[in-house]
Amino acid sequence: MRAASHGIPFEPIVGLGGSDIPAAAGLQTVRDPYTGAEVYAVPAIRPDWAILHVQEADAQGNARIYGSPYWDLVMSRAAARVILTAERILPGEELARLPELTRVPHFLVAAVVHAAEGARPTSCHPYYGIDDDGVRAYLAAAETPEGLGAYLDAADRLLRSAPVPPA
Repeated sequence: MRAASHGIPFEPIVGLGGSDIPAAAGLQTVRDPYTGAEVYAVPAIRPDWAILHVQEADAQGNARIYGSPYWDLVMSRAAARVILTAERILPGEELARLPELTRVPHFLVAAVVHAAEGARPTSCHPYYGIDDDGVRAYLAAAETPEGLGAYLDAADRLLRSAPVPPA
């Protein structure tokens, strides 16, 4: 995905020599033009969609990610379209006051959804930490398709019963 986020067809990598990974993945090699060494070319992955949960966004799709964004920035640039779920929807003027905090710009975003506590049972700093019991419940439910379905149905019922915030 990193290659797609940079708009290039592949990412050169080293360190796979002697393993079965290159053959199993069908990786090709290319010659490094600077050192002459053979490197593996991992093809770009360009997903159709990325769904990212962010702390704050405006209705146009400008988003703030507090703390380390991990792969969110790479995914937002690699995907053809992005959907944001956000803890808080703020007026655009508020985000414009500190533009350096905007990590995902509106022109990459197709839709914005208000989803308070949308990262649970994982964390969303500074709003809430990891819910260890919730993660264990999810992992137990996900052991079977039926368990996962029941877990998702219960989560859907909970979301549908939550009050809708004013626009």
